[in-house]
Amino acid sequence: MDLPFTIYLIAGVCAVLVVACSFQLLRRPNLDHIPVVGHSSLLASYWFTKGLEVDLARFVQEGCNKYKSGVFRVANLTHWVVCLHRSDLERVMKASEDHLSAFKAMEKSLKMKHTFGINTNDARHRPLIRSRLTRNLSVLYADVRDEIVAACSEFLDPKHNEWKPVPVLHAILKIVGRASNRVIVGLPLCRDSDWLDFNINYPRAIVAEARTLRLFPNFMVPLAAKFVTNLSGRTNRGVALISPLIKERLQRMEAEGTDWCDKPNDYLQWWLDTLHETCPILVMRRMLSINFAAIHSTSHAFSQALLNLAENPQHAQVLRDEVEAVVNKHGWTKEALSKMRKVDSFFKETQRFEGTSVLSLTRIAMSDFTLADGTSIPRGTILAFPVYEMHHDDSVFENPNAFEPFRFAETRNKESKGSGHQMVTLTPDVLSFGLGTHACPGRFFAATVLKTMLAHIVMSYDVKLEGGKSRPQSLRMGRSIVPNPTAKVMFQKRANNYSVPGQMNC
Repeated sequence: MDLPFTIYLIAGVCAVLVVACSFQLLRRPNLDHIPVVGHSSLLASYWFTKGLEVDLARFVQEGCNKYKSGVFRVANLTHWVVCLHRSDLERVMKASEDHLSAFKAMEKSLKMKHTFGINTNDARHRPLIRSRLTRNLSVLYADVRDEIVAACSEFLDPKHNEWKPVPVLHAILKIVGRASNRVIVGLPLCRDSDWLDFNINYPRAIVAEARTLRLFPNFMVPLAAKFVTNLSGRTNRGVALISPLIKERLQRMEAEGTDWCDKPNDYLQWWLDTLHETCPILVMRRMLSINFAAIHSTSHAFSQALLNLAENPQHAQVLRDEVEAVVNKHGWTKEALSKMRKVDSFFKETQRFEGTSVLSLTRIAMSDFTLADGTSIPRGTILAFPVYEMHHDDSVFENPNAFEPFRFAETRNKESKGSGHQMVTLTPDVLSFGLGTHACPGRFFAATVLKTMLAHIVMSYDVKLEGGKSRPQSLRMGRSIVPNPTAKVMFQKRANNYSVPGQMNC
């Protein structure tokens, strides 16, 4: 490619982007009545894109401090985001999709038709997760734990009785990926390194593609997607990995009907049985989307908890005592997990304290909407709640800026039922799994994986931070909060392996 052509091509692309951005700016809803925090205009946010990625959390914090009982807006490259007050939670969560749409907000964020090849409002997975996955957790638990124990042994065990430095996020992604796929596609594919790499790495590419597509107005997205996304490439790779398994399952179904003696009990089989969708491309894209939701969010949550434990190793023995007492009585079962209140609290406090997102519970106004304080929200406005700041609200939590791992266990112990503060319970105080009808349907499975991993690790290993350092700070990338990818934790196998009557030592 010669230099003049390259220059003209770059100039042409820049011109298209300028036109696209101008089009976006002209179509935005009128929000002049809502105060601005941070960049005073969307145009300014384009010039300070990198700063916006880093400073959004600071702008949101500033807005919450300045407008304690009201709303404000922050720039987000192509649009304004109106940040809502806690008092609007119930009203917004109860609003129908026709008024405030979570699906449209997700589509605007991920451009799923062009990045995954599926429609955002195709929610057939949700009832399947509720009816089959959640209700089968007790039956599936032995397989989940077996995969966690095997994966931890492979990725965490030192070769000798020594301290081993482990890159936290890298190792946890592989362990969670295997545990999740033991239930999604079963053995042996859940241990296939190519399948794991595919499901771990492509979500990063999808997020990057969606970020670029968001710069274009809707009418230009289909054309831009042809140049920006690699949907066909990942479809071909994914189909090559999973199509032999799909073919094998369909052959068994045709030959033996709806049931056979060793029929797999996993998500792929439930999908084939219930939805009767047999095209390998469509099935693969659905499995990729389920992995997208399952692996990274769970891995981030566990990595944050592990870093907190390594920084505060004095909590390990408290957790160990609880796990040992519960397992001695109930064995390694799903029922046993429900008795581990301190393990549960450790995760819920980590989710509250570290956070997963600066802004969440995003909605797009499909029609004009009025907030609790009378503020008018025009059609087309993007709304979100400043969940990180809400989780550090001193009017809700005592000493909110301190990590108190057993905060929720102590609260549960004071209650008669004791279930109101479990990590899977949806409350307006801790919003890590969402709230209302769009709350995460897979939270029960995620909690099962998280608690089993922590219980196994505290019983099997001693952990500490490398070199006695303090834990690396989490990264804030736009609205996302992620564990620092450079963080390492030292692992040493415990000398006295634990045992449970009637079960093998681990």
